Amino acid sequence: MNHVLKLGVFALLLAMFIVAPAQARVFKCTDDFGVVRFQDRSCAGAEVVIAHGDADVDQAAKHFLWQASAGKGTLFLLGSIHFGTPQMYPLPAVMTSSFKKSDTLVVEANINNVDQMQLARLLASKAMYQDGSSLRQHLSAETWHKLEQVAQSMAMPIEVLNQQKPWFVSMTLTALALKQLGFSEDKGIDAHFLSLAKGKKKVVELEGMVWQLSLFDQLTPEEQVLMLEESLRELDEGKAFFDKMLSFWSAGDAEGIQSMFDEGMMASDSGNRLNQLIMLDRNKRMTEKLHTLAEKGGQYFVVVGAGHLAGAEGIVARLKQRGYQIDQL
Repeated sequence: MNHVLKLGVFALLLAMFIVAPAQARVFKCTDDFGVVRFQDRSCAGAEVVIAHGDADVDQAAKHFLWQASAGKGTLFLLGSIHFGTPQMYPLPAVMTSSFKKSDTLVVEANINNVDQMQLARLLASKAMYQDGSSLRQHLSAETWHKLEQVAQSMAMPIEVLNQQKPWFVSMTLTALALKQLGFSEDKGIDAHFLSLAKGKKKVVELEGMVWQLSLFDQLTPEEQVLMLEESLRELDEGKAFFDKMLSFWSAGDAEGIQSMFDEGMMASDSGNRLNQLIMLDRNKRMTEKLHTLAEKGGQYFVVVGAGHLAGAEGIVARLKQRGYQIDQL
């Protein structure tokens, strides 16, 4: 069987600012009919199941940061790692100085401006089964057994996962695995600059959480199952993957980051479609939006998944094709 991805879900976390599903607390409740329900809202007698300055640098060094200039507009393009570690901070001075002199922060999605009730409803409609079926009914006995083993090792109730669609289970397990390795979305580059911008700079979204979540509706049920199966096979390699990614990111090595995506997306129809959906189409849309902003004039500090800036079809290359002066800082 051709794999859809090899470490593809980890690669997606380089590309998409999806809210980490493992962040919320999960409550075990009983409804009026005595049926046990797992939910993110407290209830009477609920049992909580899951609780949860600038660095001086060598000015000759290159970072995962580019300046793109055209006319009156300047874009500072910073590749983000959406899950980070405390060791990533403080960030290089060139990153924070570029942020300070920018008028606007531009991100994929502003997690600080999300209505939690709306998000909960959205997740229920997009990530949970609404037809009365469950995840177990869509998986082979072998895959379900493997999922039970992984869930138990992560102290994640299998009943919670059984309500989720395969793509969301992939993201849930990946987020949990990263948290266990010491990575967290709170230390992600997006979260860092969104915190600095709060009440001080205008924040512009290129996509938004609602739009990002809707992307996965375009995957067929079969593709979602393959995505989950590959996640279950590759979770143990997460630390090696992220250590390698951090090494490339710290060195400003766009070719290295691109090579990780090239390795991650296997040569199959499903892999190619996912790459087109998650990466290439979004690169094109985001480039158009950034160009529109730059034409208005001003300085914009842009934070998007590192994978979107790399490669021949990445945002940096697309802006260069439009005539922008590009300099890696």
